[in-house]
Amino acid sequence: MTRRLIPALAVLTVAAVVRPAAAVEPVASFRYLVTGNGFGFSVYDQTANAIKHFLERPYRFLRANPQNPDGDGIVRRNLVFDTYFGVKVGATAGWLGGKAPSEVGYVEQSNVIRSTVAFGGVTTRTYFVSPFGYQGNALVMLLEVANTGTSPQPVTAYAIHNFKLGTAPNPDDPGANGEAISWNSTVATETGPGGGAMIYAPIGGADVASCADNTYTQVAAGGGISAAASCSGTDKKQAFQKDLGTIAPGSSKWWGVALLFDADGNATAATSAWTAFLNNRGADALYTDVLAEIAAWRKPPPAGLDATETAIWRQSEMVLRMSQILEPYSESPRRKNHGMVLASLPPGGWHTGWVRDATYALTAMARSGHADMAKKGVNFFLDADAGRYPEFVNNAHGYRVSTVRYYGDGEEEADYSGHSTRNIEIDGWGLVLWSARQYLEASNDTGWLAETTKKGDTVYDALREGIAEPLAKNMETAGMAMADSSIWEVHHGNRQHFLYTTATAARGFCDMASIARRAGRMEDVERYRAIAEKAKAVIPTAFIDSNKVLAGSLERLAQGTNYRDGATIEAITWDLLPSGDPVAKATLDAMSYLVTPAGGYKRVEGSQDQYDTDEWILIDLRASAAFRRADRAEKADQLLGWVTAQASVNYDLLPELYNTRTSSGQIGAYSGSIPMVGYGAGAYQMTLLDRAGSFEHSDCGEFDPGMYPDGGPGGGGGGGFTDERTGVACACNGGPGAGGNAALVAVVGLFLIRRRRA
Repeated sequence: MTRRLIPALAVLTVAAVVRPAAAVEPVASFRYLVTGNGFGFSVYDQTANAIKHFLERPYRFLRANPQNPDGDGIVRRNLVFDTYFGVKVGATAGWLGGKAPSEVGYVEQSNVIRSTVAFGGVTTRTYFVSPFGYQGNALVMLLEVANTGTSPQPVTAYAIHNFKLGTAPNPDDPGANGEAISWNSTVATETGPGGGAMIYAPIGGADVASCADNTYTQVAAGGGISAAASCSGTDKKQAFQKDLGTIAPGSSKWWGVALLFDADGNATAATSAWTAFLNNRGADALYTDVLAEIAAWRKPPPAGLDATETAIWRQSEMVLRMSQILEPYSESPRRKNHGMVLASLPPGGWHTGWVRDATYALTAMARSGHADMAKKGVNFFLDADAGRYPEFVNNAHGYRVSTVRYYGDGEEEADYSGHSTRNIEIDGWGLVLWSARQYLEASNDTGWLAETTKKGDTVYDALREGIAEPLAKNMETAGMAMADSSIWEVHHGNRQHFLYTTATAARGFCDMASIARRAGRMEDVERYRAIAEKAKAVIPTAFIDSNKVLAGSLERLAQGTNYRDGATIEAITWDLLPSGDPVAKATLDAMSYLVTPAGGYKRVEGSQDQYDTDEWILIDLRASAAFRRADRAEKADQLLGWVTAQASVNYDLLPELYNTRTSSGQIGAYSGSIPMVGYGAGAYQMTLLDRAGSFEHSDCGEFDPGMYPDGGPGGGGGGGFTDERTGVACACNGGPGAGGNAALVAVVGLFLIRRRRA
């Protein structure tokens, strides 16, 4: 589907979708677009009409800092100040950077960014893309010049690349000292004391290449650039000039430049890889082929989506694809990150491998048809390096999944974030089992369980001994999980018994029972089913108040105030409670305590920290699914409609938060880390899949593939006598209001004064 791009700087409203009565109108508040291919990211800034971020690696923290091994780690560099094209039409010349575009957006909800600027009687369209298929860190800049007038126009194209390869005391703004550039008639290469090599490769050649200091002013003054094949010094820039000839009315011509970065400084290898990938294609052919590859990769969306929802579904699909790291696995140097999924894309600060966020993304990948991506993501957890903190998890030596997140090299990070104690979270352990089961459900690839991990054991044994058994060691006698930092990352000094962690354990053990059945390990089916049922049973007995409302934690419940938590609705969404259960009804009613001025929900009550009082899109989306299960479709549609309307005026991207304070700007404006992956794109897709009746199965190993009464994930055929989510016969009426009866994961938060992330 081709969807028109958003007019730049325009505030659009979408009247076709339903929003909460108290909600504000959609707010066009985000001006950045990101492109990535698993090896790198570049970010376009609409205000500058230029690329303003080019990351040396696609993740925020490269590795642990030897001087502070428990800290945030060594930060990747942003290597670009800016880069863009220029044109000369007749006698009029100028740079496109800084000019206000008439249109900005993604082409066909891809990772191809388009900016349109009228200049001198022609229309220029600049495209920025990191192409999938090129196995390296690359940004491709393509320029299409269309003659929209009535007279032929002679056109010259320019490109300027202002990169920073000097020292980097501030990785987000590295220095430009000691740079050197050389041109060999095919590519220009730039190096500096910061390390690595930038390669600038014109697509279609260049008539003039220059690293002279006056190239910008020469073009701005209406002239061409003067050749300079090599330069060294401070703040050097590479520029190119290409004569496109005379363009007839109604015709267009193309040109481009590929910007490649090799972190090891191997310019020859990067150039050879690019030459092979380009395969003598021109800029226009490359553009067509990039979009064709994306179209072939896509999977059909679920039924019942309108045009706006379809666009956001497709853009979410691409966000999920861009979020997965594709660097090859390496023992030395350690780079055990293949398949890792980031919590956000840049410029969002959470472009780091959080366990919890990744599982939402992986589950969406599996359920939406991209099972191969889900498999890579689960394999990452089994192949990476965790197990650093057994003393905090009941001496569960050999645990395979990080207690919080990962450095870019695949080593566990426990995320101090400037606090006195680290985060220790075991909710991710159950969630990885959830994702593993979703991959098996989607692919029926039972042979995967016998495959060998990078650690040398089988996948099944890694899931059992590295996740399920360590999790079992951290379950208390009453059935709940141990006290931990949980979803809102309260840090170990503030650990509590969270409903969320217990629910993820229930979900994970239940899914491990199904995985065991697929592996023919029937003794494990009974073991993990029993643990799951015990964990599930404690939720509506220990975690409720006198009004049967679920509380975020036992400790907060005991205090008697500020225990209501938006994430408790996952107990319904994931069938830990039948949707018609009195506890489910009371919990949904209690969401009124969390309503924000924007119209959706904050995550917890009682805190005045803006991270807590802003509206959480994850809660809005998962609450929508929970209300729909409870036959409250109007409320479900309002929440989903609000999120949809907001995304439709913000390039179909989804944020972490919506602003709820006038002191911080417009109510409803995007806030937090943007664009979000699992908590944004993944949650949106799962909400639409649920609305379409494509539910997850949540039985605890009762069925083999093909035995489900509904015919499998997403199948209908319940006939009013089968719960399509569990595949278990029930005396219900069917449909979204039918109650489930198996364990699934919960998303629960906690009131506290500390932020989830710093």
